[in-house]
Amino acid sequence: MLLLVTHNLSTGFNDYVEAEELKHVTALHKQLTHFYSQEKSWEALKQNDALWKSIVNIHRQVEKSEHTMENDYSLGRLLHVPRRVSLFDADKQVVIGRKELSPNAHTLAIQFEGKAVGYLSFIPAQLNSYSAENEFLAQQTKNYYTIALAVVTLAFVTAWIFSQHLVSPISRLISGTNKMIKGDYQVRIEKQTKDEIADLSENVNILALTLEKNQKNRSVWMSDVSHELKTPLTVMRGQLMAIQDGVFQADENRIQLMVDQVDSLSRIVNDLYQLSITDVGGLSYKKEVVQPIQILLEVLSGFEAKLDQKSLSFDCSTLNPLLNNTHCQILGDSDRLKQLFINLLENSYRYTRANGQLILLAQIQDSTLILTLQDSAPCVPKEVHNRLFDRFFRVESSRNREHGGSGLGLALCKQITDAHQGKIVASDSPLGGLKITIQLPLFKKVNL
Repeated sequence: MLLLVTHNLSTGFNDYVEAEELKHVTALHKQLTHFYSQEKSWEALKQNDALWKSIVNIHRQVEKSEHTMENDYSLGRLLHVPRRVSLFDADKQVVIGRKELSPNAHTLAIQFEGKAVGYLSFIPAQLNSYSAENEFLAQQTKNYYTIALAVVTLAFVTAWIFSQHLVSPISRLISGTNKMIKGDYQVRIEKQTKDEIADLSENVNILALTLEKNQKNRSVWMSDVSHELKTPLTVMRGQLMAIQDGVFQADENRIQLMVDQVDSLSRIVNDLYQLSITDVGGLSYKKEVVQPIQILLEVLSGFEAKLDQKSLSFDCSTLNPLLNNTHCQILGDSDRLKQLFINLLENSYRYTRANGQLILLAQIQDSTLILTLQDSAPCVPKEVHNRLFDRFFRVESSRNREHGGSGLGLALCKQITDAHQGKIVASDSPLGGLKITIQLPLFKKVNL
C-alpha cells in the first residue's frame, strides 16, 4: 500500500509539472506570435537577453497580477523553464537560446499569415536526483515512510494490548477447566470484563458448581445406599450367628424376622432399580386410556387390613362419584399408576400415628384430575417440603429406618408423576400431618 501511495505521488507530481510546463510554453508561443506580428522579424531578440527574459516570464507576471497572494517563486521559476526554451527562425537558425535543436525537445511552429516564421523549442524537465523537484519527492516519500512506520508501530502496540485483554481471560478459563478435569470442582473463574468471555466464565462457574453439587450428591447417595443395605444385612447376620452359636432357636419368629429383613432388602433394591432405569431412560411406559379412580380403589382394597392394624380411620367418599365419570380418564400406564398410589398410601400408613386419620380427596378442575392425600400427626416442617421427593431424604435421621422405609418411595412418586405430565407437591395437612397433592391431565377425546 505504501509503495502504491508513493508511486501515485511521483506520477501525479510529474503530471502536474508537465501540465505547468505546457501552460508556460503555450503562453510563450502566443507572446512570440504577437511579437513577430509587430516586429516582422526576430532581429530585436538576437543577443537581447533582457527582452527575451521579459517575454519568457510574461505568463508569470500575468498570474502574479491575477493572484496577488502568489509570491515570485512560481513553479515555472522553480523548474528553470526559461533556460530550457530556445527560439529558431524559419530556417531553423538559432535566434536566442541553444544553438541547435535538441532531439529530445518539443518544437512548436510560430506562424504568421499562414507561413512558419520560427520555431519554439522546449526541453521537458528532467527530474534528476540533484534537482529541487526530486528533493521534494524524496522528502514526501520519507514522510510517508515515517508515517507508515508510526502506523505499523501503533497497530502492533494496539494489537498486543488487545491480545493481552483477550488472552488473559481465556488463560484463566483454560486453567480453571484444567483443574475441573483433575476433579477440583471448587474452582471459580473471576470475571474481569462484561463481554461474551465473561458470560462464558459465568457458565463455567455454574458448571463447576453443578459438578460439585453432583459429586456431593453422589457421595451422599452411595453413603445412603450402603447404609440402607447394611442395616438389614447386619440384622440378618446377627440373627444367623446367634442361631449358629445356640443363643437363639430357629423358631418361626426368628425366621419371620429374617424374612422381613429380606423383604426390606428387596424393596430397597427394587426401588433403586426403578430409579436407576428411569434416570437412563430405560423405564418403559405402556400408556393407554385408563380410569385412575378405579386403579386407586383397587389399591385401597389391599390397604384395609393394614389400616385396621393401626386403627387408622380412612375417608375416600369423594372417589365413588368419579368412578363412572366418562371424563375422568387419563393417558397412562396402569402398573406405574398403581405403584404411585401404593407408595403414597404406604408412606402415610408408616408415618401416621396409631388411631390417626387419613383423607383421600378427588376432584376434576380445568381438565385436570386432582388427588389429595391428607394424614394426621406427626407434621413435617415447611422448609423441607420440597426435599421430601429427594432420594434418601429423611426429616429425621432415624425416622425412615424406624418405620422400615428406604427414603425412595416419594422420589419414585415424583418420577412417575412427571412421566405422566403431572405435578406432585407437599404441604401442611389440616389434620396436623402431611398433605400430598397430585395433578394429572385428563385425556381429551378427539371428535372426528
